[in-house]
Amino acid sequence: MPIPRTTAIVCTLIAGAAAPMLAQAPQRIHAVEWTFAGGYFHPTSTSGQAGTLSLTRKPSWIGSSHLNFYAPGGRLGFEISAGYAPERIRQTSTGGGAAGSRRTNMLFGTAKVVLGRSPRLSGVSYMVGGGLGLMHRQKSVLDSDASATNLGGALSLMIRIPLDGQVGLRLDAQDIIYSADYGLGSKMRNDLFLTAGLGVSW
Repeated sequence: MPIPRTTAIVCTLIAGAAAPMLAQAPQRIHAVEWTFAGGYFHPTSTSGQAGTLSLTRKPSWIGSSHLNFYAPGGRLGFEISAGYAPERIRQTSTGGGAAGSRRTNMLFGTAKVVLGRSPRLSGVSYMVGGGLGLMHRQKSVLDSDASATNLGGALSLMIRIPLDGQVGLRLDAQDIIYSADYGLGSKMRNDLFLTAGLGVSW
């Protein structure tokens, strides 16, 4: 059945009016991203000594969150992150017998400048970062009755695989570098935080 001339004219006018509105619809620019992640904490230089007890820091699970701000151009950004790791301490007596284990209940955070290919650009993102790292143990490695805080540097690598226009799979590796004495002299330590999570950007 032929379309009436009046109907065709009305449809043409509506389409013409809608086209500019669709063209001007706001696009997601991915200027901000918030990520929730979980993964694996791996300490290095794990040995310590507290009186007659030999101490060993053990790996543990971690939970973390990352908040990113990406500059126009897709090459520069800023990230702050925070998380928790129980960090188990194995204790062994001088005679070699096991003396149980305990947790430090460690909180950590970083603030970094990140460079690379950000989610502002389409496709897979990858960025490296550097800045400050902070670790606060509610029960210190040497004394479960005292807390301890260490400030140092932080390095990171992020890979983000987009799942749709807003959500992406984030893979992060962070290294907090700091100096601490766990009863065997002050040493530089590199504690690694490896996580995977979902990032939502807008």
